[in-house]
Amino acid sequence: MLPLKSARVTYVYGVKNGRYAKVYHTGIDLASAETSVYAAVSGTILEARYAPGNGADPAGWGNYVILRTLDHRYDIINAHLADVQVSQGLTVDEGTLLGKMGSTGNSTGPHLHFEVRKTPWIDRDDIDPASFLGIYNRVGQVEKVSSTSIKNIVLCHPGPDERAAGYLADCLKAPICYLANTTQELLHLAERVYVIGSSEKAFAKTVNIVGADRYDTCRKVLDICQRE
Repeated sequence: MLPLKSARVTYVYGVKNGRYAKVYHTGIDLASAETSVYAAVSGTILEARYAPGNGADPAGWGNYVILRTLDHRYDIINAHLADVQVSQGLTVDEGTLLGKMGSTGNSTGPHLHFEVRKTPWIDRDDIDPASFLGIYNRVGQVEKVSSTSIKNIVLCHPGPDERAAGYLADCLKAPICYLANTTQELLHLAERVYVIGSSEKAFAKTVNIVGADRYDTCRKVLDICQRE
C-alpha cells in the first residue's frame, strides 16, 4: 500500500544532484494533506529515532523509521517525520501507523522521503521506490501502474550509456532505471525490456542494444526510434 493517502510526488527518484552522497536522489518524496504515514508492507521496525545534522546516513533524516520486510530482502526508510509512533523491534502489519509526515532533519518543507534499499546495504543498494510501490516515478498526483500500462522499460548502467537510454526512454515514453536498481516485479509489468550498452539478459523479454562503442550504440537507438 502507499505510505500516504491522497499523496502526490514532489521529487522523483534518480534526479542527479551533486549535494547528495550518491550524486542522485535515492528516494522519492511524497506529500499529502493527510499527514499520517503508514507501513507500506508488513515487517519489523529496524530503527525508529531522530538523526540530526548532515553527513552520512542517517544524518539529516530527522525523525525516521526503517522497516525491514518480513523476507529480509529490503529495508524501507521513512524520513523527515514530525513524530515517530513505533519502536525498534516491533513487528507491524501493512497499514500500521508509523508517524506523521513532517519536515525534521535536512528538509526544505513537509514531505515524506520514502526510500527502499536492498539488504545488506552496499554501495548501490537502493532500488526504484516508485516501482516498489507500483506507481509512476513522476511529479504530480500519485498514479498507480496497472499490469497493462507499461509497454516498454529501458535499463542501463550508470555512465556513458545513460544519454542513449534517456533518448530511447523519451522516444518510447517508457520508464528508465539502472540495471542494479530495478526489481523483477517491475520487469514483469513490461511487454519489452530494452537494455542499453550491455549484453545482460535482465529478463526473458530483453532486447539488448550494444554497439562497438557508445556512438554506435546511439546510432542503434536512433534506428529503433525511427521505426517506432
